[in-house]
Parts: sequence; C-alpha cells; structure tokens
Amino acid sequence: MSSANDLNYEWFKTNLPDLLMKHRGKYLIVCEESIQGAYPTFDEALDAALEVAKPGDFLVQHCVTEEESAQVICSLMRLPISGQNSLVV
Repeated sequence: MSSANDLNYEWFKTNLPDLLMKHRGKYLIVCEESIQGAYPTFDEALDAALEVAKPGDFLVQHCVTEEESAQVICSLMRLPISGQNSLVV
C-alpha cells in the first residue's frame, strides 16, 4: 500500500504539465492528490501547510521542470550540467 505522500508525488508528476502552466516557479502544497495552495517561497508554503495538515499528509513541491530542478541542484552544488536531463555527481 502506498503512503499518502507517494500518492501525492505521483499525482504531482502526472499533472506537472498542467501545473506548470498555472504555477511555474511556485511552491505547491499537494495534499489528498490536489493543490491546496501555491506560494512564492518554500517557507511560506510549509507554514501554510502546517496550519491545515499534519506532517506526512502533504508535500511542498517546487513547480519546475526536471531540467530546471537539475540546474538548481547543480548551481547549489557548483557542478556542471552534463546533459539536458542528467546530473553527474
């Protein structure tokens, strides 16, 4: 049996193309396989989520493409990006 967050993450990945059109760059609260809010920062999203749900029942997910996510990780780790969808560590 999958956990609530496994289901929420799968829902997020499946719906990412539509979510990007509405919420690109925002931090989304994903709870019960739906968007409960969109915020400009992770901290704002987390604070809002904790007001309405308990930890483990929601995700705070950055609404960006895999490529954008890899670029952020590389820049934080100061690593070169070796391909469109790949990260070499």
